[in-house]
Parts: sequence; C-alpha cells; structure tokens
Amino acid sequence: MLGAAEEYTALIDGLDPDPERHQIFVDVEPYTGTPLNGGKRVQFNMFLRRIDAIKLTDRLQPTLFPVIWIDEGIALNEDMVKLIDDSLMKVLSLLDIVQWVLIGVGLLLATVLPIVFFVKRCRGDGDLRTVSPAVTATTSAASLSTAANK
Repeated sequence: MLGAAEEYTALIDGLDPDPERHQIFVDVEPYTGTPLNGGKRVQFNMFLRRIDAIKLTDRLQPTLFPVIWIDEGIALNEDMVKLIDDSLMKVLSLLDIVQWVLIGVGLLLATVLPIVFFVKRCRGDGDLRTVSPAVTATTSAASLSTAANK
C-alpha cells in the first residue's frame, strides 16, 4: 500500500509500507550503463465496497484490499561483476592516473619554458630575433655571398 491514500491504509491492520523494501529500483554502473542489480515490486489491490444484493457485504466499508504481491529481482553473478571490474574499472583507474600525470607535465612545461625563455633573453645568449640562413643542398654559393655582404 505504498503511496496509497491514508483513508485506505488506515482501514487495513498490519500493513507497514517501507520505501526501502517496497519500491522499484535499478542499480546501474555509471560508465557503461550496465544494470548490476534490480527489483520490481508490484501489489495488486481490489476495491471493496458494499453491495446491497449481497448480505455478506453489509458491514463492509469502501476500501482497497491487497490481493497479490509480486517481488521480482535480478543481480549480476560474481563472474560478470569480476569481468566488469577487470575489463573496465582497472582501465578507467589507469586512465585517471595518466590524465593527472599529463596535466602535471603540461603545467610544469607551461611554468618552466617561459622562465627558460626569459632567462636566455636576459643573459643575451644569442639574438632570439635573428635567424641565420641554413646551408642546404639547394643553397647556391651566390646566395651565401650576397647574404654575407649585407
């Protein structure tokens, strides 16, 4: 009688609806959506009222009367839970560690490289604005001599 109006539950003795024991539930693994545990609980009620042609119902007050209670449930067995744990959870834990290591390396590089850049610039270790021409197989002797004269 969970969720029924108080006027109906007060007429029947011995019913104590508990949401923990009487609600429908499904436990789902959040990363894959795999249902791990579930339960469907249903109660069928009959509406009882007085019928003038039947003497047996003369003292009957209008009420809902529980007739059938069905409680179905399912849970994954230990082998399936171990398979999910081995194949998914350990990989996700490893990826979580790799993610934080990469974030740390990125922050370290973002902090150290500008410091190295400005230290080299302040010391005067080479002019960072000039680029010397590279000698390649396609560079001609004439182009090197004109670059040296400038």
